[in-house]
Amino acid sequence: MAKMIKDKKAPRGARCPAKIDVKGLFALDVDDSIWQDVGLDDDEDPEVEPPPWLSNEGVRNGIKAMLERDRCVEEEARLRHECRSMREWFAEEWRIVSVPCNLADAEAVDYELQLRRAALCRLCAVWQKHTQSLDFGDVSTLPEWGPSPEEIMAARVAQGTASVNEAEEDWDLDQRASLDDEDGLDVVEADETDLLLVDTLDTVDLADAFRSMSTEDSDIYFDT
Repeated sequence: MAKMIKDKKAPRGARCPAKIDVKGLFALDVDDSIWQDVGLDDDEDPEVEPPPWLSNEGVRNGIKAMLERDRCVEEEARLRHECRSMREWFAEEWRIVSVPCNLADAEAVDYELQLRRAALCRLCAVWQKHTQSLDFGDVSTLPEWGPSPEEIMAARVAQGTASVNEAEEDWDLDQRASLDDEDGLDVVEADETDLLLVDTLDTVDLADAFRSMSTEDSDIYFDT
């Protein structure tokens, strides 16, 4: 039909339906062009143009872009709410841990509280890094995070050091595994060599036995 329209052999005002992708024919979506009926009802009223949302590709793309923008705005509002809740929760957790740290007398209790405080510092460093580009709304109504900039910096340095050490350990494990694999290949090759040697010796023994039997038979023949 597209060729007929191009060659001007189709009726005036004829519209070519959108191409249907055969690969996705059995996985249809609500926005697929197969549901559109452009040009199918032209005989009823040839003078009436189809609506822009149906016939104008630019309008259709604009509608999809507006819907996507609306979803982005909704998601931004959800993220802002989550970020505010996250900051309020962290400030409360930090306050709960900091007060007992100043009052704890037992060394074991103080040690556990310090571990919890260090874990919260690491968590705060991660959250601040990943939320610095997000909009928290009116920040004046939110409590402060809690840890000082020095504590956050120390947590980031500790995280970087731990990552480097972990990478080195992984590299060592990989190297050991590769050496073990090579040793295993050497053992397999040695076993295969031993089996080949055994087979060769068996063949030689069989050949010697056959030769000795043949010699005995020949001696008996000549004696007779």
